[in-house]
Amino acid sequence: MPGKTFLLISHERSGSHLAGDFVNSLANFRMVDEVCNPDAVRPGKHVESLHRFKYDYLIGDPRFMLEPTRPGHTAFVAAFFAHLAKLKAPNDVVVDIKYGHVHNFEWWWCPPLVRPFLFNFCQENGTGIVHLYRENVVEATVSGMIADKRKIWHSWQVKPETEAETKFTLPVREVTRRAMLLQRQTKLFRDWTGGTRKIEITYEEIAAQLGKGGETDAKLTAFLGGKLRNEFKPRHQKVTRPVAEIVENFDELRTACAKDGLGWCLP
Repeated sequence: MPGKTFLLISHERSGSHLAGDFVNSLANFRMVDEVCNPDAVRPGKHVESLHRFKYDYLIGDPRFMLEPTRPGHTAFVAAFFAHLAKLKAPNDVVVDIKYGHVHNFEWWWCPPLVRPFLFNFCQENGTGIVHLYRENVVEATVSGMIADKRKIWHSWQVKPETEAETKFTLPVREVTRRAMLLQRQTKLFRDWTGGTRKIEITYEEIAAQLGKGGETDAKLTAFLGGKLRNEFKPRHQKVTRPVAEIVENFDELRTACAKDGLGWCLP
């Protein structure tokens, strides 16, 4: 019998892979990686991919796109999550979906500021949501920009000692622009997930507390209904040094943040 399905909704550089390690350490739980990201879950190789599932679904029923209906689309989304649950049965599953991938679950009409279909679907079906976000939007933005510069996005891809002295000069106006955009996005997603069965948890919480048997562990395990099957040993580790140490033009960045109302991010 397939188990329960939960969604992990988060933005980039929010600690979702660390949270995923924790989920995989729970008895009878399996984490399903970024199903909408063809770089992470390649459609040609992985049946977990939403894009692969949609391809196969269309071959089986071309009318899905030729004669689209809202009930038909709802059935497609339900079938996809049932497909993931069956793949991981009898375990419960947590599906990693980023802010930027939520649009993949729309039908053909989605005004930009209207609640996405996915969250209406979750509310109607009682699907639990773990909403993970990073409160310090400047740190999240800097982390993302440096990852793009290094072409390294995960801790297991780098030996920290090899870049201990490396510093980066960043375009400060672009940092603050992206940080303010992330702040707006996070507020929207906090609003949009309202009404669903959810918990909210921050990067700051999991970075400091996850796996240490405290409040954060208790909150997550109680919501998911799981328990640790063994000692939590994450493969993900924080490797990016503090912003003040890794940004060459830190003083310039701090001034720009203060000007744009983000001074609290760089105290």
